Amino acid sequence: MRSSGLWRLEFNGSGILAAGPNFWPRAVVWIIFLFGMTTLALFASFQLPDWLHLSRSYDYYCAVLIPAIAWIGYAIAVRFGERRSVSELSLRHAPMELLVGSIIGFGFISLVLFLLWALGLYTIALGHWGHTFRYFVFNAYVSALLEELAFRAILLRIFARMFGPLAGLIISAALFGLAHASHASLLAMVEIFVNGGVFLGLLYMVSGRLWLATGAHIGYDFTEWSIMGVGDKDGFLVVAPTPHYPAWLTGGEFGPDGSVLATIIGIVVGCAILLVRREFNKRGESSPVKIPTN
Repeated sequence: MRSSGLWRLEFNGSGILAAGPNFWPRAVVWIIFLFGMTTLALFASFQLPDWLHLSRSYDYYCAVLIPAIAWIGYAIAVRFGERRSVSELSLRHAPMELLVGSIIGFGFISLVLFLLWALGLYTIALGHWGHTFRYFVFNAYVSALLEELAFRAILLRIFARMFGPLAGLIISAALFGLAHASHASLLAMVEIFVNGGVFLGLLYMVSGRLWLATGAHIGYDFTEWSIMGVGDKDGFLVVAPTPHYPAWLTGGEFGPDGSVLATIIGIVVGCAILLVRREFNKRGESSPVKIPTN
């Protein structure tokens, strides 16, 4: 079943998430199982060669294959555990939505940097572009596939089933911000809540599939790391906040997406996503059914 209105989330009336007695305990156990599987895959993508005492030549194999295996594992678990087709991973829509998503991600972070530079809050210089494939695999591909699986396909979707779509979006976005606590300030986590959790969550919710959000995540991360060279000298560009301006305005060491301006842009983009989705509804897109009651 799909949720009503603007949202296109896939729910189910049978299997482990079926309405009825013990729904909440079943939903919590299901979240723990799926999220735990994805978290293990995330650590394994980076550390499996060390765990197995393999040579560093296996780094790329693990980083490329393990996220893909995790998506397959999720599809199998949902197919049999929730007893439904896994429409959020529909391959028919994958190529176009990955492309469109990557353009959205690139455009979002590029617009943020351009505004910061235009306001004199950032300096931009040419760098020494290198290690692009490594940046793509380890800084964009792995994080995009596994974080979108964990925070959108699992947490957002199931919390939306439990509490409603808006609450599911807010809870999953907040947890996405908290997940970056090891390397982000409190302000930066709030920025991630909006620019990452809400922004990517909306892309998932309005499409009903994971590809658009995953493409945006890849485009966003690859642009910031490899093209902009945030905190690095191996990017096509080398960008840095102008000294003497406060971190809340520039983003500080965290990067352009830690700026309050990024949050403002994130809110505007989020509203634009909703307006586009509403226009599709007005044009007679097929009406989804309502969320099943617990």
